[in-house]
Amino acid sequence: MISIPNIEARWENFVKNNQVPKDVRKEILDSWIRCKKYGVDPFEGSGEDIDKGEFDKILKNKRELIEIAKPIMLGLFNVVKESNYSIILTDENAVVLKVIGNETIMEKNNNLYFLEGCRWTEEDVGTNAIGTCIYLDKPIQTLGAEHYGKKQHGWTCSASPIHDSNGKIIGVIDLSGDFHGYHSHTLGIVVEAANSIQEQFLMAEHRKWAKAAFESIEDGILTIDSNFAVKDFNLKICEILKIAKEEIHKLDIRVLLSDIIKDISNFNKNNIIRYREVSLYVNDYRVECNINVTPVEKDGRYIGLVIVVKKVDSFRHAVNKIAGFSSKYAFKDIITNNLRMKNIIEEARNIAENECSILITGESGTGKELFAHAIHNESSRSNGPFVAINCAALPKDLVESELFGYEKGSFTGAAKEGQPGKFELANRGTIFLDEIGELPLEIQSKLLRVLDNHTVTRIGGKYERNLDVRVIAATNRNLYNEIQINNFRSDLYYRLNVFNVKLPPLRERPEDIILCAEFFLDKLNKKNPNLEKNLMKTLLIQ
Repeated sequence: MISIPNIEARWENFVKNNQVPKDVRKEILDSWIRCKKYGVDPFEGSGEDIDKGEFDKILKNKRELIEIAKPIMLGLFNVVKESNYSIILTDENAVVLKVIGNETIMEKNNNLYFLEGCRWTEEDVGTNAIGTCIYLDKPIQTLGAEHYGKKQHGWTCSASPIHDSNGKIIGVIDLSGDFHGYHSHTLGIVVEAANSIQEQFLMAEHRKWAKAAFESIEDGILTIDSNFAVKDFNLKICEILKIAKEEIHKLDIRVLLSDIIKDISNFNKNNIIRYREVSLYVNDYRVECNINVTPVEKDGRYIGLVIVVKKVDSFRHAVNKIAGFSSKYAFKDIITNNLRMKNIIEEARNIAENECSILITGESGTGKELFAHAIHNESSRSNGPFVAINCAALPKDLVESELFGYEKGSFTGAAKEGQPGKFELANRGTIFLDEIGELPLEIQSKLLRVLDNHTVTRIGGKYERNLDVRVIAATNRNLYNEIQINNFRSDLYYRLNVFNVKLPPLRERPEDIILCAEFFLDKLNKKNPNLEKNLMKTLLIQ
């Protein structure tokens, strides 16, 4: 793909001078040509309002699709809400049915009429992920100036179609945000979301318990009658619950579903209950899952339930990528000619192979986070999430909920489904606690318990959740001195400081000053081979 400035130039030559570029993606170029034939104004690109009465009819017809898609959209939003992405659901005619986004992105959506009740076909707004996805009947991502409408050039959008059992498009799921926050894997995320919606829609549409259909679904499926006896299941549910298929009929379903048994007993048979996170209890252990509970009727009589189960980890793994929970740097990215620094890098490589906690110390600007990224990438956890937290930037009243999460209804303003904390999101990976010296003492004690027990208890939670997380902490403070004045717990210090990586400031690495200066000048495309020697001498003196 050519660079964005070149795309912008190709777009301008196309719309102003009718010059057909050769180095624009075929799907995009074909769409541009269609938009010109449609007479779309290339300097516009805002959504088109439809009649309210017409929209009300559409909402009524698409009620089932919206109900199925909403929890999946909310699950995505709860993880990427700080990344300024909006999640959009449309019908097969590109009419926006549901939009979820934070305050920042919704302001941009408002300015672009990217709102519920607006239409986003190619004919209305030009090349865009939703309209072009519907035209092509396949997933597509549109970046910056690939959009035909000028007003959309600051956006990146990824869309995937949703089909019914006959392969007909019934809707589109889209993930849109600021182009500068672009992630290459957003298209894969929406494809997975579309597949999840599609699978659940098909189950709601057919309501059949055919074994072939059960085994083709990646989610676990368990069907029970009105007396809580198991009627049917697929092998995936056995895998999720970690039991042999011969044992599933022996399960006490009331114990398995003890967290939601009251809801199941009291809910209206015409409703569907959806839980973003709930625990299933099997023998002496529990499994965290996302669950849909659907009633089944025969001849107008309630006969049982279909329970659809997805492990929490499988969905989090996908959304962690788009939320930026991944490491960006390796040891090869660390620029140095300093022997002491090279020895530190080699020491850190060896430490990376160990699972123990690490404390990285050094003045601001010495590269503590860079080392944390590199250690994660060098470790056996490199394929897992890398969650970085600036402890100094966390509001004091939100530190505990951000780190450890909370259950539904645990405090005023809490999300109704609860929320996993950063430690849970980092499960099977690494969590980087930058500015660890800024943590309040009361949080330090709770952090110590997490490190000691390898478990976390959410605010308002009744049980501990197992964790498999490697902790890397960093600080520019002298924590030993902080211990002496009772600002930092000594037991937490020794728990974190199993391995210590102390980074020297640049002034103690004079041979790296010019090296770093030239690197950053080159990176900014401002490298000057004739840089005055006096300026270099000044840098060395400073």
